[in-house]
Amino acid sequence: MRLLALLLLVALAFGETVKVAASSSLRFALEELKELFKRETGHELLVSYGASGHFYLQIKNGAPYELFLSADERYAKLLVKEGKAERYAVFALGKLALFTVKDLPLTDYRVAASPLIKRLAVANPKYAPYGKAALEFLKNAGLYEQVKRKLVYGANAAQAFQFVVTGGADAGLLALPLVKAYGKGRYLVLPDGLYEPVRHAAVITAAGRNSRAARAFVEFLATQKARNILKKYGFETDVAGAEAEP
Repeated sequence: MRLLALLLLVALAFGETVKVAASSSLRFALEELKELFKRETGHELLVSYGASGHFYLQIKNGAPYELFLSADERYAKLLVKEGKAERYAVFALGKLALFTVKDLPLTDYRVAASPLIKRLAVANPKYAPYGKAALEFLKNAGLYEQVKRKLVYGANAAQAFQFVVTGGADAGLLALPLVKAYGKGRYLVLPDGLYEPVRHAAVITAAGRNSRAARAFVEFLATQKARNILKKYGFETDVAGAEAEP
């Protein structure tokens, strides 16, 4: 026992700091995850939050992030193909919710097209996977033509969420993990079959090829402790095809 304790103290003493780019939809879950990770390994995450598409372009052009937590597996695949990443693993699936802080009836998602909602927030579908999923949902649900003139676009998932919280929009089609973490307002989880679930991937970039901390965090995400935290925020963690890419 003493030897194990000594080894743990040594590991904590030589912990690394890893630069992380993360989808803003992960903000609340990741803050909890990184604290547990630091306690258990001594490694620290220095996180920047934003839209996955923007981070993809930055990493492609040489930004020194060592770990990329993307809300779109497609960006992970592209970075590996382009030689800008070493490997990746899908670690969670994200869902959409119709969310409001106003006294609106949310018994059916079709309320999004009603006159009660004059401004409907979504993330920018060009760069934010949850925005792309929201537009896919609206089109498959037959609501897009009815709501397209009242859509307001946030630069990323977090900004679209803020539009609703601050009254800039009456409601939003948003990342469920942000909505659950907020703990106020009302929300309706949208049916899975009308959009592709958002596949979150942890990507070890070329800049992180020698980072013990980056590799340790990808392994940490597969632990039951990490999965329990992700589930608490509304993520699904039983992910088909989640194996890491070389």
